[in-house]
Amino acid sequence: MLKSTTLKAMKNVLAQGAFIAALVGAIGFQATGVVAQGQRLWSIVVHFEYADGFELDHVLENGIATSDVPDALAACGRSHWTGSVVRYHCYPVPE
Repeated sequence: MLKSTTLKAMKNVLAQGAFIAALVGAIGFQATGVVAQGQRLWSIVVHFEYADGFELDHVLENGIATSDVPDALAACGRSHWTGSVVRYHCYPVPE
């Protein structure tokens, strides 16, 4: 049972990561017109959902260039692992 639950959780995190990567790619493609006026900047936000139902969004980084968003999201995903967090995901927000 634990192995099945862990596998489902891993698939869920991977699916979220693929969705976010696709979203960032689409946003980056649309933002190429903004480069002529100046580089578009982003904030990286992490959303936590705890077992007790508490939810929290926290801004981790500000001033991220569009070209650096995928790396910042990957770093965010690698850096947030704790036993009390049931689910979390990182996402970009335009500044």
